[in-house]
Amino acid sequence: MHLTVSVLAALILFSMPLQGASATEETVTVEEEFILEENSPEDDRPDFYTGQDSDIFVSAEDLFGAEQEQEEFQNFDMDYPPHPEEEKALAAAMETPDEPNVLSLAILRARKASSLLDSLKSGERKTPSQEGLDNPLYPALANALSAAELVPDEPDFLFLVAQIYAAFGPNPFTRELAEEAAEKTLELDPSYAEARLLLGILQHQNRSFSPAIDNLERAVSEKPALMDFRTASLLGAAYFLENSLPRGEQFFRKYLSSGEPNGPALFCLGVILHGMEKLPEAGETMRLAAEAFSQDTEKASYARSVLAEWTEGK
Repeated sequence: MHLTVSVLAALILFSMPLQGASATEETVTVEEEFILEENSPEDDRPDFYTGQDSDIFVSAEDLFGAEQEQEEFQNFDMDYPPHPEEEKALAAAMETPDEPNVLSLAILRARKASSLLDSLKSGERKTPSQEGLDNPLYPALANALSAAELVPDEPDFLFLVAQIYAAFGPNPFTRELAEEAAEKTLELDPSYAEARLLLGILQHQNRSFSPAIDNLERAVSEKPALMDFRTASLLGAAYFLENSLPRGEQFFRKYLSSGEPNGPALFCLGVILHGMEKLPEAGETMRLAAEAFSQDTEKASYARSVLAEWTEGK
């Protein structure tokens, strides 16, 4: 296997959580409007952000255990004070806990959670205090969990929970809960490609590369627009680490045959072909990747530098 150290490092680099300003570019976009009939988030890459443990975290068993009937939820209030619109919805749900009132309250809380998560992506995050009380992920999680509890059969709410748990970063406890929430989302809606993408990313972080490949491949096959540079690099690194380069070649060829030239997919296919010692084809594929990156000068330049390195190494 002839793979330059710099290229393999690049694949692994692009598959790792990003820090600082660049992390805001690689985050999961949460829908502002929660449409119950269809799922249409535009870009679903997680924003990994380290937080502290807190008693706000329920256990996986508490959140994903036995099914609960709606009648069991008698207390709709939360520890965090509601805004006026939520107070009105809360009062209506407490007085008449029928489906429309409960759903209205859940949507308001999900939107609040989404807004707080978006504030992290836009750079408005605060450094958590030692107790984590200033971390906006805590009220975001509280609101998302409440929405998921109020309407447990709505996949959008569970996916929001998964995204927020994932945003706490390399914390084994919250990462496990993020996986649980993503899996539960897919139980409710197996076609939820964004949730499957997140599950694959989390599995990759846990070095469960085989299931990660399965979920990442399926996610981008069902929704090709999810194939960005980071997702392609996650797949590329997983194929190398699982010693399954032929599978990677086959997958990327199939993906590329069904649409317009895709720079990330071409780049990773070129690296895979180079690793399989198919050198002329690898070089041509990397040249095509550089062309496909015409709107991204940084990535185009990087693809050309890789090609130049291969040419010099002949």
